[in-house]
Amino acid sequence: MIYSSSRISWDTNVKHYIRNGLYDTLPNTIKARIPKSNKYRWEHETAEKYLGCEAANFIKEELELIKRTGESKNAKKVMEAYFKLSDTYHEILSTVKGIKQQIALQKEKLVNTVEKVKDIIPVERALKVFNISRATYHNYKVLVISKCESSYFLWCARQYPHQLLKKEILQIKKYMEIKDYQHWSKSSVYLLALRNKEISFGLSTLYKYSKLLGYTATRHLHPKKLYGSLKSFRPNEIWCADVTILKTADDKKHYIHFLMDHYSKMILGYRIENSSSPKAIRDLLEQAYLKYKSKKPITFVTDGGMENVNTKVHDFLETTNQEIKHLIAQKDIPFSNSKIEAFNKIIKHQFLLPQNLINREQLESSLIENVLTYNTIRPQFSLPGNTPAETFSGKPIALNAYKIHFQEH
Repeated sequence: MIYSSSRISWDTNVKHYIRNGLYDTLPNTIKARIPKSNKYRWEHETAEKYLGCEAANFIKEELELIKRTGESKNAKKVMEAYFKLSDTYHEILSTVKGIKQQIALQKEKLVNTVEKVKDIIPVERALKVFNISRATYHNYKVLVISKCESSYFLWCARQYPHQLLKKEILQIKKYMEIKDYQHWSKSSVYLLALRNKEISFGLSTLYKYSKLLGYTATRHLHPKKLYGSLKSFRPNEIWCADVTILKTADDKKHYIHFLMDHYSKMILGYRIENSSSPKAIRDLLEQAYLKYKSKKPITFVTDGGMENVNTKVHDFLETTNQEIKHLIAQKDIPFSNSKIEAFNKIIKHQFLLPQNLINREQLESSLIENVLTYNTIRPQFSLPGNTPAETFSGKPIALNAYKIHFQEH
């Protein structure tokens, strides 16, 4: 039989769409080409006409779901929203440190869940939710399903043939939990157990199993002592001094000595020297004392550096009739000299270093301008909006004073 070249053979899927009442969901370009006679015939013919018609019911159910989803704008929006939430969730989790370790710790729950839903959601798609590979999942599955009671961690001996015996792991636990060795390094604990002939494996193996057993904390002699911050309640109550080093582009070091009022954080004076200088600290104290001294005594706080603790500074303080009392931070008082140390970082990293100063001449010129800016122009949140000079002069510390225009706005 010879067929005409103009004869068209229609895809069986088109016939199924029309037979199941989904004609309107077809693209307009296809609908325009379907003759009315074909459409009528396909709508009224029985499914049994085609071999393999048993699959028609399954296809019909799937098409009905597609039809209902397609007709519901809300369903589309909900699905799109869930996909966006899922993508964002994975993007956030990818930045979280240790998320994969947490998933590994819950491997049994993960495997049981994936196995329960695999007839509905393919394993590959389910694993994308947890962002793990098929190989990783296979390892988890082996560990969960093929448990070995002779292994401390219930690992299958066939899959992990070189693991330590349970008694060897218990030896690790024994030595790591002995109180007398609690602050020893892991290597020293290992060597002691090795000398006692109670273990027979390498140091790297001890590190590995210590981590698996949860012994991850740093083993040091004693936690560092934490020092609180010194507190002051009025200007000229506490002065503090410190030295910071700045290297200019000509590769020369400059030692900048600062004297600060602790309460207002105002710089009372500074001096640049070629090294730590007791004379510089004495001169700064003398100039500030003559300019800012009050009726109330002043506490002078420094670290124990040679520029602060020396006969020059001591002799000057003697002339003040104990109006200035010198205390060493973390020695005479249980506080650090952190406020002026924080200032050193500010003056260096926010002012001096960005200017790429070439020599001492440029440094001296820059400091005149920078200290003036720090004292009188740059407001500080720690002084609720005041500059150091304003606070030193007695202006009340109140951020609300700078928010009056909020109500008008």
